[in-house]
Amino acid sequence: MEYLEVALADASLGYVDGSDMGKCISDPKKYALNIFSVVTEEEQSIALVKRVLRESRLDYTRIKIATMPYGKEEAYTLKYAYKKGVTEFSL
Repeated sequence: MEYLEVALADASLGYVDGSDMGKCISDPKKYALNIFSVVTEEEQSIALVKRVLRESRLDYTRIKIATMPYGKEEAYTLKYAYKKGVTEFSL
């Protein structure tokens, strides 16, 4: 995760506020990696996160990325999920 934090900071796109890994609610036999980011440019940030995970040889096929706009105290919103149709996301 440190490499991901550095990549977002170097690109001036925001920062990783946290991450966790746990069982999926829809299928308890599967796991997901949740990444919480505060971002300035949503699409660019998500693309960078996916690229960094892929290049780091981490399992990017099970990620969920939730973002919050930089400078605003709002709730995190799920913006990318490893599988189409996945809308479940909670802190």
